[in-house]
Amino acid sequence: MNRRSFALAMSGTLAVAATPFAAFAASLVGRLTTQHALFAALPRPRRGAWLRLVMGSGVAYQKQIGLGSEAGDAGDLLYVETQIGLPGGSCNPNTLKKTYLRAARYSGLMTEYAVAANVARSGNTLTRWGDVAAGQTATRGDEYLRLLDAHYLYDSRPCVVESVAPATLHVAGATHETTHVAASFRSPSGDARLEHIELWHTTGVPFGVARYRAKLRGIDSFELTLESYGHAFKSDISASLATIRAMTPNGMSVENG
Repeated sequence: MNRRSFALAMSGTLAVAATPFAAFAASLVGRLTTQHALFAALPRPRRGAWLRLVMGSGVAYQKQIGLGSEAGDAGDLLYVETQIGLPGGSCNPNTLKKTYLRAARYSGLMTEYAVAANVARSGNTLTRWGDVAAGQTATRGDEYLRLLDAHYLYDSRPCVVESVAPATLHVAGATHETTHVAASFRSPSGDARLEHIELWHTTGVPFGVARYRAKLRGIDSFELTLESYGHAFKSDISASLATIRAMTPNGMSVENG
């Protein structure tokens, strides 16, 4: 390598090493890792954070995610509250779901969170399910919460990081300096669909993700873009889980009016 090429390579390395994640990802170029390890290296969100994502494979939808906690018998209970809507519009309040976690802290978007209980409100109906600690049962599908919904994205196979580079991206109404990471999976096996992923990381946003793209075998690519975010989330279900349990002894309660 000549001196000029070496200088350019070094300047590129320094550019992507501006954040701990960028430095970590740059150290993996050409090496095997996992998608989970990449997402786990991103900054963890704080309680009170919220974000809206536009995402989907083929048909896009908007998902609002809010993070919070409340006091419980054994300490603070973390929860994730979600609502769904159409891109560019507001979320439908009848899709409101509050999931309590068996976790002491939040981690990444690609984490499968163990669920303690689920609560949903649609109109004047409040429903509780999967609350094992209160005598309910939980189906296999309710045991874990996947924020990105599609189970095939949560692939534990090894992947090879192909490139890490700075990239300017306009999301959530602003221009962000991001670190772009591209990685490819080894030959598909069984029902595995992931072939190639791209991740754009930026600081200051919940979960540290501005955009994500996954090329999938046999179906349309999955796309995710940060639409908006903030840091003062307030739950639309103000009652505590203990109060909700009392309100829904049979798993459901219908309010008058």
